[in-house]
Amino acid sequence: MLLQVFVHYRRYAALLKWLTLSLFAYFGTVVTVHIPWQEVARGFFVPTFTATATFWASVVAILGTTISPYLFFWQASQEVEEIKAKPERTPLKYAPRQAGGALERIRLDTYIGMAFSNLVAVAIIITTAATLRPRA
Repeated sequence: MLLQVFVHYRRYAALLKWLTLSLFAYFGTVVTVHIPWQEVARGFFVPTFTATATFWASVVAILGTTISPYLFFWQASQEVEEIKAKPERTPLKYAPRQAGGALERIRLDTYIGMAFSNLVAVAIIITTAATLRPRA
């Protein structure tokens, strides 16, 4: 929290971008840990639903960590900070002709970011299940 307050935006944003590389460690774990891929595929493509509290707590946990309301506001805030940091950019309100390119850049950034974040989430779920699940 102190970094957010006391470190200049450009430096903090660069630091966070480099820290995201640590998430690729989960892909290394998927390769290293023994994973029953047939079970993973079956569970991934043919999910089973139960009426237990544990099952629904897991559903809420997954949705709560992957679809967080703050993420919707984070990108808008990030765009404002980028405009402040780069003098050649102006708010679309004052330069509507730039909207096409800016919205396309934001769309591409969102698609790529969501794809990677979902791949990391799946890798986390698979490695957690493979390492914490009791063996039969």
